Amino acid sequence: MRRFSALALTGALLGFLMAGCDQGHDSATTSSSQRSSGTNQIYGGALPCEDCDSMETELALNFSTDSAGGVYTLTETPQGGPSDGETQQRKGNWKVISGNAVPGGGTVYVLHPARGDEEHEPVYLLMENNTTLKLVDDSFQPLDTGHDDELHRL
Repeated sequence: MRRFSALALTGALLGFLMAGCDQGHDSATTSSSQRSSGTNQIYGGALPCEDCDSMETELALNFSTDSAGGVYTLTETPQGGPSDGETQQRKGNWKVISGNAVPGGGTVYVLHPARGDEEHEPVYLLMENNTTLKLVDDSFQPLDTGHDDELHRL
């Protein structure tokens, strides 16, 4: 009886700890103190913008169990221009393309807009190293924007 009680108590405590660790991952904004983990990677930086100086961008990639994709949250805040400071957030699914499909055998993360989001096209990000994603076109070639088109892991 004592062994069963100890196992039940251990299981209950483990459940509470796991539930506590999961809090905040679905919040609308990500705290800068929150760090990337194996199941949640966060990248940030300034990307080019058509009608503003730059787009402050934060990307949270949440991995599914197979690590070949998952869901993402993309938070964008224009700097300068008519929408200066107006934060927009969008979500969708992402997947990994790698191996022979990518020139040089690299890895590309493809962000697909959520169903019903007709305004946005997929976004392609080439993994340059374990801490940098570079914006590329749908042929996985670098964009010629004259801007630093990278997001860095936070």
